[in-house]
Amino acid sequence: MNRTMLFVVAAAAMGVAGCVSTPAPTSVAMTTSTAQFVPTATAANSFEIESSRIALRKSRDREVRRFANEMIRDHTRAGRQMMASARSAGIEAPPPGLDARHQSMIDQLSAAPAGQFDALYVQMQQQAHQEAVSLFTAYSQGGDNPTMFAFAQETLPTLQHHYEQIQTIAQQGQ
Repeated sequence: MNRTMLFVVAAAAMGVAGCVSTPAPTSVAMTTSTAQFVPTATAANSFEIESSRIALRKSRDREVRRFANEMIRDHTRAGRQMMASARSAGIEAPPPGLDARHQSMIDQLSAAPAGQFDALYVQMQQQAHQEAVSLFTAYSQGGDNPTMFAFAQETLPTLQHHYEQIQTIAQQGQ
C-alpha cells in the first residue's frame, strides 16, 4: 500500500472514530513546488512545537512527555534549518505560525479534558507525522529548488523516526 493510500485510510479511520473534528487535510502528497512546500512545512512544524508544549503542560504520561520534549527539540532545530535553507536559496519563507487547520487542532488540544488529552495528542501526532512524511517524501523526490530539496532529504529520516515513535506510543496506549 503506498503512503498516499495509507494516509487516506488512516485519515478516514480517524474521522470514523470521531476523536478529531478538524477539516479534511490538504493534499500534501504531490507538493513539489517550493511555493507550496515552504508554507505547508512551516505550519506543520509550528504545530508540532505548539502541540507538544501543550502536552508538557497537560500530560502526566511519561512516554507522551518524552515524545513532546523530543518534538520541541527536533522541530525547533528543523525550523531553524528550514529558515536558513530558505534564506540561502533566496526564498522568502513565512514566519513560524499556524494555519487555520492547525490552529483548530491546537484549540482542541487546549480544551481537551485531562482524561482525554493523551489520546487526542497521540492521534493528532500520528496524523501530523503521516502528513509530514508524505510532504517531505514528495518534495525530496521532485522538489524544484536544490537547496530546499536537500533540506527535505536531510529532514525526512527524522520525520519518519517520529512517525514510528508515535505509532509505538499509540499501540502501547491501546
